[in-house]
Amino acid sequence: MTNFRFLVLLLLFFFCNFSINYSNETEGSAESNNNVNENCENSLQWYEDHPGYKGEFKRVLKYCKNYAKDVSPEGFITNPIISDFGSFSGVNTRPRDTVHQGIDIIGPAEQNVIAVADGKVLEAIVDDCWGATLVVDHGKSLDNKKLITIYGHVGDFVVNENDSVKRGDVIAKLPEKVKHLCMARVRHLHLQIGQQYCGKEEKNNWGCKYFIKDFYNSLNPHLYWADGKNKVTCYEKDKKFEKGTLTYPFECKKKTN
Repeated sequence: MTNFRFLVLLLLFFFCNFSINYSNETEGSAESNNNVNENCENSLQWYEDHPGYKGEFKRVLKYCKNYAKDVSPEGFITNPIISDFGSFSGVNTRPRDTVHQGIDIIGPAEQNVIAVADGKVLEAIVDDCWGATLVVDHGKSLDNKKLITIYGHVGDFVVNENDSVKRGDVIAKLPEKVKHLCMARVRHLHLQIGQQYCGKEEKNNWGCKYFIKDFYNSLNPHLYWADGKNKVTCYEKDKKFEKGTLTYPFECKKKTN
């Protein structure tokens, strides 16, 4: 019975992961491919400092270029997702021990990470494995779920604990160097949304290890984009967004043509 339940859960996660339809995706276009290729190369600078891993570098780069998703909305260019919610593959091509509970977005050194909604910074910490990580309370979603959001594997913080942030505010930078084990040698932002914050005094207790208590039962960010489910939405300064929705954690560039 246990094996049967595991198989059912496995199939459900597989279905959820691969049934996502990015209606705003420009898959296959030259511009889309260039965006993916450029971000893949920029995110793998760890290998420049470790020339003995040339074989691994070639494998990871090929994987990134083949499987990273350009989710840029129409008229914009932004950072690709290399490991999506529900994925069984990590950013470094290796299989995960459990189903991915967030989205991993690649990018270059010191790129701005921006708030996905208004909120309050609960925690800013440099974890031994995760590296610099922010936890922000973004209030409640349209379906009344708490949006306790982890911004993992960043570099410098631009905000402090207890600061209030507005949607689109720069809150951190991607790291210049990839130094921590959980980053898996690939520069990326791990964005994950739970509903139960794990306070500092509760850390390292059973069920409360990584920032949120529902770490292995998190919300799918793709359900809460401001333009609708599975429609990645760019933050625009002069645009009004409905409370309880999310915008992408990276700035988007407008296409010139």
